[in-house]
Amino acid sequence: MRQGRAGSSARLAAVATCAGVALTVAGCSPSQTADDDDAGPVTLETWISQDMETLFPGDAGAYDNISVLDVVYDGLVRYDPETTEPYNYVAESIEPNDDNTVWTIKIKPDLTFQNGEPVDAEAFARAWNYTADGDNGLYSGYFFSVIEGYDEMQPETDEDGEIVTEGAADELSGLKVVDDLTLEVTLSSPFAGFSTMLGYTGFFPVAQECLDDVEKCALEPIGNGPFQVTDWAQGQELTAEKWADYPLDETPGYDSIHWTEYATGETSGWADFKTGDLDLSFPPTAEVEAAKNDPELAERYVERPGSALTFLGFSGYTEGPWNDKEFRKAISMAIDREGIISSLGSGQATPADSWVVPGGVPGGEAGTCEWCVFDPEAAKAALEKAGGWPEGKKLQISLGDDDAEVEYFTAIGNSIEEVLGIPYELNIDPDYFTTRAEQGYDGMFRNNWFPDYPLNENYLSFYASGEPGAGHWGWYSEEFEDKLDEAAAAPSLDESVALYQEAEAILAEEFPTIPFRWSFSATYYSERLDNVVLNPFSGAPILRGIEVSAG
Repeated sequence: MRQGRAGSSARLAAVATCAGVALTVAGCSPSQTADDDDAGPVTLETWISQDMETLFPGDAGAYDNISVLDVVYDGLVRYDPETTEPYNYVAESIEPNDDNTVWTIKIKPDLTFQNGEPVDAEAFARAWNYTADGDNGLYSGYFFSVIEGYDEMQPETDEDGEIVTEGAADELSGLKVVDDLTLEVTLSSPFAGFSTMLGYTGFFPVAQECLDDVEKCALEPIGNGPFQVTDWAQGQELTAEKWADYPLDETPGYDSIHWTEYATGETSGWADFKTGDLDLSFPPTAEVEAAKNDPELAERYVERPGSALTFLGFSGYTEGPWNDKEFRKAISMAIDREGIISSLGSGQATPADSWVVPGGVPGGEAGTCEWCVFDPEAAKAALEKAGGWPEGKKLQISLGDDDAEVEYFTAIGNSIEEVLGIPYELNIDPDYFTTRAEQGYDGMFRNNWFPDYPLNENYLSFYASGEPGAGHWGWYSEEFEDKLDEAAAAPSLDESVALYQEAEAILAEEFPTIPFRWSFSATYYSERLDNVVLNPFSGAPILRGIEVSAG
């Protein structure tokens, strides 16, 4: 076992006498009555798969820190796990004006952070301003580009991305605290889907104490959610205990969550799950079939179609055949998606033929990618039309250090080489995210995206200029940009969704990236758990809804 795991079995044994049901979710809590005098707190044992650097809401963009923040913080809205529809949570109401340019947000009264500070309009305003300020360089800053005054907060940078001149403003001019519980948001242009965004972590409130020491808060967050981080040994384990003063409805009945942190590229703690040290896990590829055929495990399994898209990008910022659409079409049609996924995915992924998850968010439809089919003859014809591949050169395929993805991309490279005769080499880059952001690749590279909120716009705005994604592959389309603007300005959300579908059609025609697979979310859970439901976006178990018994 990894360092920091020795206490897990002892913790599980210590709570084995707890019994009963408490609050809104079954499990043990300090408030419940138990017949056994030795009844103790109940801990949910789970995992995260990569070393996290921060738990500051505006700087969290990965599956793992988002999963933790989902129980440590509450946002204005949350999302129904079945329909994906947003519903007001910290917000009392969210209302637009007639043209969707000014949004009035009313916040529920008497809410506080875990340090006693009020969760009010100012708490949201200061968090949004700090995250939007480009001088701070936070991951989620670009989400605030829809709000008036964002551009004035962005610095000038040199070719290396270093700040030359700081932004002229440090607050969004479109953000107004009307009174303690009212926030008025003026957008730079109409956007019918604005309220849909507001459950994303980047829009969470932040305590003033947190902004007074952001570096400390990134490791010791001061949330307003049902759990409070009490210990974090980075790279090893993280513990959060239930906040006794939590006032809202989604109150878990168990007492704490303990995450074991596994190094990137390792499995999700499957060996620990099998020995009873974890309550949630999924097996590595080699053990998927054995797990599926185990009748006991089959009773403790939950799945749902995923919404994470793995796709292939090209370094359009460098010279190469990939700047020809016919070449990109050839590569796409040379990839045997179904065969690769069938042999490596054990049914836990589906071939992708669209850029927006079909049926998973409003506007998602299958079949928008005409060239996402395995067609060797058409692939060869497209390559010939593109002028072929330079003799003696290898196609570099770059990705991060992840064992499962290395298997997938080896299979992709083999399929391309077999069909088109293009030799390849994998570039396993431990600094993949940084290199990609700095346009440091020459060839083809892996990309992955799952939506932050339920709207097809969230998949498509990734390609807009000035947003993460556009710089990754050096693609720009004025027609596409204009259609995004038209969709955002639509008078209703339904009309907006339809126009975003037209934007996807433009993307499909210009074909800057190649969809490969959609995730298929699944997990196994221990005999102690019930009501295990998966997040419709990330696929992670929704921890605050799980029921935990002591058995």
